[in-house]
Amino acid sequence: MQIIDDITAKELEFDKVRNQLSSFCKSEKAKEKASKIKPFTAFEKVQSEFSVLKEIQNIYEDKERNLPQADPANIDHALKVLEIENGVLTVDEVVKVLKLCWSTREMVQFAKKYQEEYPNLYQSCKHIDRFQAVIKLVSNVLDKDLRIADSATPELKKIRAKKNRLVDEIQKNFNSALAHYKKAGLLHETLETFIDQRRLLVVSSVDKAKVSGKIRGGSAKGNLAYIEPNRNIELNKLLDKIRTEESNEIYLILQELSTHLRSERKNLEAFERLLVRYDLYHAKVRLAQQYSGVIPKGTIKQELYWRNACHPLLLLNSSEKVMGQEVELSRNQRILVISGPNAGGKSITLKTVGLLQVMYQSGLLVPVHVDSEFGWFERIYSDIGDHQSIENQLSTYSAKLERMRFFLERVNESSLVLLDEFGSGSDPELGGALAEVFFEELYASGCTAVINTHYANIKVLTANLPEAVNGSMLFDTDKLAPKYKLSIGQPGSSFTFEVAKMRNISSELIQRAKEKVSSNKLLMDELTLKLQNEQSDLSKAQKLHREAHRESEKLKKQYAKKLEDLYNKAQQQHKYFEQQGKFQKLGKKIYQLIKKFSDDENNKNLNQEVKKLVAIEKKRALEKPNAVVLQKSIPAPKIEQPAKEEAPKKQSSTILPQNLKVGQLVKIQGYDKAGTLKSIHGKKVIVQLGKLELKSTTDKIIKA
Repeated sequence: MQIIDDITAKELEFDKVRNQLSSFCKSEKAKEKASKIKPFTAFEKVQSEFSVLKEIQNIYEDKERNLPQADPANIDHALKVLEIENGVLTVDEVVKVLKLCWSTREMVQFAKKYQEEYPNLYQSCKHIDRFQAVIKLVSNVLDKDLRIADSATPELKKIRAKKNRLVDEIQKNFNSALAHYKKAGLLHETLETFIDQRRLLVVSSVDKAKVSGKIRGGSAKGNLAYIEPNRNIELNKLLDKIRTEESNEIYLILQELSTHLRSERKNLEAFERLLVRYDLYHAKVRLAQQYSGVIPKGTIKQELYWRNACHPLLLLNSSEKVMGQEVELSRNQRILVISGPNAGGKSITLKTVGLLQVMYQSGLLVPVHVDSEFGWFERIYSDIGDHQSIENQLSTYSAKLERMRFFLERVNESSLVLLDEFGSGSDPELGGALAEVFFEELYASGCTAVINTHYANIKVLTANLPEAVNGSMLFDTDKLAPKYKLSIGQPGSSFTFEVAKMRNISSELIQRAKEKVSSNKLLMDELTLKLQNEQSDLSKAQKLHREAHRESEKLKKQYAKKLEDLYNKAQQQHKYFEQQGKFQKLGKKIYQLIKKFSDDENNKNLNQEVKKLVAIEKKRALEKPNAVVLQKSIPAPKIEQPAKEEAPKKQSSTILPQNLKVGQLVKIQGYDKAGTLKSIHGKKVIVQLGKLELKSTTDKIIKA
């Protein structure tokens, strides 16, 4: 099931968020996945995603722990080779497989080590195994420099020993020839070169006849000849033969290794999936750090309660402060109609609602207050901007009608619909009537929707529907500037004339326009403005009330939890003391028997009495439904020490500066003797202490 279509993803700029996410990935495979990320198809899946992301976020905040951040090697070609029955991996592909296994081991070992602290992370890794077996398999073939090891097979060891001896002899011969001809002055200043893995002498063409050896080539201009010394000609031929033997043996080694790895192909795919997945996890957390994203609360219901919700792309790209919005939608208030002035933030608010909801359902952290709550929608559709198509010869209005038909055929109670400039693009009266009909159909479908409009009839209809609510973008009439703040509860004025004045349209033209508008319309606009201001104050009060209610509910849950914990603790203590009392009573009886039969040397009578006591207690235990039995799992209750009371701090008797008077008997802090206050100059004072005059400040003067 597709939750969003391509048009919605583009309109909400979700593709830009995906590109940002992709830039934080290390591997090409994770980058590709990030650029195509989609909303999860089930609420449980996104909750599972967030449970792992929350633990990774906690690890990022822990300075003492570092979650492995391996760059998963791309082994796609190696996996394709292993699919072929006789396919043989190259050394480079084997090295990639080894590095993949190393990274997987590091990830799984971390998860296992901290499984108690990060159980969800461990759950995502615990099914991964066999990496150690693959590492051992490959390590038997590669050396520490990640090349085929001499010890890979006895035959290879033998071949390489022969090769090394031959190379040493060739090098020795060449160095001798090089020294000889250099001394004779027959070599060019570059002395030597390499062709086909052979060391060759560089000789001027005019002197090549003076150097004994075989010419293997020359410079492009023909002024230099490259000569193989005579003594190395046969040796180099033999070396070529040995190199061929070495290559054949390495091929056989890789062939055998590939056969073993073929049975591990499914495991290798699992290793790659795990590392790519965690590459994407890291990218999600690092992206969220850029805009202070959080993991909010979630519900399967079609409800939203957002505080300080911000558009993430604005936070990433804007140097100015981004205004956070308060958004609340529920089944009793499922359609929000936003009105207000142009350039007042309606479209951005609409995009913020859509983009944050899509991000949340895609398992991305969102820039909201941590106490915000997100709902769940099976379909999210938008109509924002201009859908005019030259290819299909659709006008803007025709395109919007086509989009509306698309919505009405698909939306239901689990849908979220986002409509910008609802009903615009046609004759205001006729377009408004059609928009009203569309609105009624959307309302009847049971969907959740956020709609921007200027139509008065839509605002009136909203006010009369029980599950719809008006909202407005606030406008500062004193400063003639939008506040970019959403207020839910009342429709907004378009502030047509105010916005025109803000854009430096002359007062004369504005006045002429006002004269063409009926007095009722102007009066209605003024009344709307007055209501908006009053409703703004009411909304603030309601917001405080809602927050207080939520806080009280939170405290009630905390209290209930604490009460439950105390009850469980009391039950545990009761069981413990009941158990200890029983054992103490039995112990006392045993002790009395031992004392009674202290003279019984063979303990015969004592043993009989103990058996009798055990039989009696066993009978009681079997007859009693809840008999006390030994439970080692019940720990001894911890006795909490009463908190030490801090000694009350000695109250200072500093005289307030305004109460100071010359002639008062005072003390300076730090001095035992009292003196007379001689003078006061602002905060500075002079105190006569016997024959001494001491300077001080008013804050250090106390009563004598």
